[in-house]
Amino acid sequence: MKLFKILKLRLLTWRAKYSLPGLLSRYEESKAVSITAAINAAFAISTISIIAWLTDLPLLFPALGPSTFILFTAPLSPAGAPRSLILGHWICLASGFGIWHLMSLLNGEPVSLAAGGWSLYCSAALALALGSLLMVRLRCPHPPACASALVVALGAVTHWSDLAIMAGVVLWLT
Repeated sequence: MKLFKILKLRLLTWRAKYSLPGLLSRYEESKAVSITAAINAAFAISTISIIAWLTDLPLLFPALGPSTFILFTAPLSPAGAPRSLILGHWICLASGFGIWHLMSLLNGEPVSLAAGGWSLYCSAALALALGSLLMVRLRCPHPPACASALVVALGAVTHWSDLAIMAGVVLWLT
């Protein structure tokens, strides 16, 4: 019991010393923010990577990088707000998936990078347009989410289960 109290006290002391307020008391703002952003980003992506490795699921996708950066460097900005991050990605994932299905239907075959053609370019442009429109209208701007729309619209994600996994990873990251 005493060991538990000692460990708890040390953890609280370490947290106070190395949290952003603790670092701000000792360093200039840019150094403190860069240190905490680097540590938090590395921890967040490492956690997702370890789970991806253990489960053999495709949990990493390009938009997580800039989302992580904004989340940890500008958390009070509209783009860094948890609501914007989650809804922005979910809106863009749904936009990309819906447009991909529509363009695949109109094309007669699934849209993919390998196939190329007009349907690929229309899918990308329309998914980005719809995702941007909805994020602005719903007041949840998160620019990195546009990359999610493109990844899906270009045919990299073709199953609902993969889309649900991506949506879950965004929630986990946030």
